[in-house]
Amino acid sequence: MIVRSAEAGVKDALADTPVVAIQGPRQSGKTTLARSVAPELPYVTLDDSLALDSAIRSPKSFLAAYPDGVVLDEIQRAPGLFRSIKAEVDKDRRPGRFLLTGSSNILLHPKLSESLAGRMETVTLWPLSEAELAGSPSAAFWAFEDGAPPAGPAFDFARLGVGGFPEPVGRASEARRRAWFGSYVKALVERDVRDLADIEGLAAIPRILRLLARQAGETLNMSSLSRESGIPGTTLKRYLALLDAVFLTAPLPAWQSGLTHRVIKASKVVFSDSGVLMNLLGVKADRLDAADPSLKGLVVNHLAMELRKLALSSQTGAAVSHFRSIRSYEVPLILEHPDGRISALDVAMSREPEPGQFKALEFLSEVAGDRMHRGTLLHLGESVQPVSDKLWAAPVSSLWSG
Repeated sequence: MIVRSAEAGVKDALADTPVVAIQGPRQSGKTTLARSVAPELPYVTLDDSLALDSAIRSPKSFLAAYPDGVVLDEIQRAPGLFRSIKAEVDKDRRPGRFLLTGSSNILLHPKLSESLAGRMETVTLWPLSEAELAGSPSAAFWAFEDGAPPAGPAFDFARLGVGGFPEPVGRASEARRRAWFGSYVKALVERDVRDLADIEGLAAIPRILRLLARQAGETLNMSSLSRESGIPGTTLKRYLALLDAVFLTAPLPAWQSGLTHRVIKASKVVFSDSGVLMNLLGVKADRLDAADPSLKGLVVNHLAMELRKLALSSQTGAAVSHFRSIRSYEVPLILEHPDGRISALDVAMSREPEPGQFKALEFLSEVAGDRMHRGTLLHLGESVQPVSDKLWAAPVSSLWSG
């Protein structure tokens, strides 16, 4: 079994917190992780109709059957349980009594944010990271360290089509993976999105997803998206929030620099899994090459999610964002440390970067000053090269080769 980088964090939380929630996309491995870290607790899934009916009809009696704690899978299906869990915790604050999993962002449920505040710790579990797949879930993250980034092999475009969900990772052919991705998106829209909000027009969401997929790596233009989809802006914002809530997409905000330099403040939308993104685009990874104009957006999307996973596993608390000045200098990925330092990453679609490809990083270094810890141009080759005291060239795979 693949060791998850989130495992240590979940165990630490269970040791001192009454309620621990593992949230993330459906099929990302939450149930497997929960049962692995708490094998002594009875396990109940609310995907079971009888258990769900009991939890909804009589939450207090339902919980009374588990006085020493329980693993509750897919807790978002019975939000009424939150108040009863609060009552149980207030009577008995033993740590690790309740381990919850949720396939939608349970912190978005208003009842939960009120009832379990100060009683619950939340861990987000994304699909498998490159480091986890390589067998090094605790790989050191060098973004805020000194010295050279680690070397790594040339990036394999085929990884974009596989993604990180355990099921398609284990499938032998691209055709079987594509079948899984198609069914996954369909089920997510028809079930999880519908469970979150009683809305009409669910048939429009696949169209929105395809339009978002075509804009991978670009800043989000709501007016343009509204025109192309034929959906009013206010309704469109609600749909996008629902896609974020079920972890199909995630926002990539603009870096709030606090500097006087004028910047573009629009966010980007990142798909939580590159395999889902490739399937929505109908693109086969074995037909991609460095000259393909869409490739950089696909790679940036993949790396944005890798950075989120690395930031969580390294417990740096670093925020992931992007930077674009009104002078069109763009750095697609910014990591901001809680102490204010930034580590900036640009992407070159070549195996051997050229001096002109560092212009955006050099510009950002000038405007950020001492806040810029390092800038790295990630490329498709294998070499690591220093460019200045703050700038480096390194392979894309160096992100997970530490």
